Amino acid sequence: MASNFIDMENHKHPWWPLFITNFLSVFNDNLIKWLVIFVGINWVSADNQSTVISIASAMLVIPFILFSPMAGKLSKIYEKRSIMIWGKMAEMPIMLIAIGGFYWHNLYIVMVAVLLMGLQSALFSPAKYGLIRDIRGVDGISFGTGYMEMLTFVGVLLGTVLAGFLSDHYGIEWVGAILLFIAFIGWLTSRMIRADESPVMESQPTALNFVSFIIKQYKVAKNFEGVNYAVFGLSMFWLIGSLIQMNISMHGKNVLGESDTVTGLIMSVAAIGIAAGAILSGWLSGKHVHLGYVFIGSIGLGLSMLATIIINPSTYYFMVMIFFTAFFAGFYKIPLNAHIQDKVKGRLLGDILGYLNIMVFIFILFSAGLFELFNQLSGKNTMIIFGFIAICSIFVGVYFFFRVDGVKEDFKEIMKGNLGRD
Repeated sequence: MASNFIDMENHKHPWWPLFITNFLSVFNDNLIKWLVIFVGINWVSADNQSTVISIASAMLVIPFILFSPMAGKLSKIYEKRSIMIWGKMAEMPIMLIAIGGFYWHNLYIVMVAVLLMGLQSALFSPAKYGLIRDIRGVDGISFGTGYMEMLTFVGVLLGTVLAGFLSDHYGIEWVGAILLFIAFIGWLTSRMIRADESPVMESQPTALNFVSFIIKQYKVAKNFEGVNYAVFGLSMFWLIGSLIQMNISMHGKNVLGESDTVTGLIMSVAAIGIAAGAILSGWLSGKHVHLGYVFIGSIGLGLSMLATIIINPSTYYFMVMIFFTAFFAGFYKIPLNAHIQDKVKGRLLGDILGYLNIMVFIFILFSAGLFELFNQLSGKNTMIIFGFIAICSIFVGVYFFFRVDGVKEDFKEIMKGNLGRD
């Protein structure tokens, strides 16, 4: 794997500015979100704590639903590198708003900061994923996507762990310094990105209403084999992942009786698992896209979640089960990302990625509503939510196996050892 990375560094432009810029953005997103959850729930009554978790999660994703059409358009009519730079520049004043909210213990202000971070991330999301192919070409899609996702979930990991630690050892000086420093370094690395971008397109009238945009891009995606299936699969991945993340925050505190620091560590184990699954899937795929891994990953995720319910483990073994659950989730995700980038060529990819973002974050927003509904109906029974996750994951695996062309055949080839890494 190391030799592959070195070989690819000798070809075209270096990966690291894009990877680090994205990593730092994800880090700050999750640091703010989980600080709001870990710290903010102490500013409200116990009855409203699950509501704070749901709202904080929703604030980060609503902009992706409303502004992804605009983001897709921007990635077609402007250089994607420039979009990244301006997005990272906007992050610094947003951090100042968040710092003010934490200083005054004002839940409304910190929620606004989370909302603005969601807007900033939404506007440059199609650009950052589109740059993967522009930096390395078609041959680097699976490999680059794997590393990008690995570092993304490392960012989730560190942001979540640090949020848990800071909530138990709260100090506004440290919070403010870290938020601003990470934003500034991210802006610097964004300026170092180099890529061979295709020519920008002329600005044309585009449906910026997200409902119209979804309908139009769904029809466009039908022209590319399996792309709409990949969009559905990735949307389900994020619904499941969001539910797991929110449920761990409740399970760690209410069932395992752990501190925010330990709960943050549990969620970081999930991020490590996803990163490990993502990088292994990307590495095994090599220059190919293997949709058979979608079936392996989704079934493995569902069975791991069922085992967690049956065993009902203590903290240490719960971490182990969450790692395996997340590992299969990462394994399942990468082929779907790579499939979209492989099938959609040129600047059309920007709109398709904007469409993907909308669908993903509609599902994440839906997961926040489901989380609140399950908590209200079940009396905060976290095992019911884990059971729902298991059912959803197994359903996705079976659906892809029998309904998506090539999945069954690719799975059989994988089982024979024909991984096709050349």
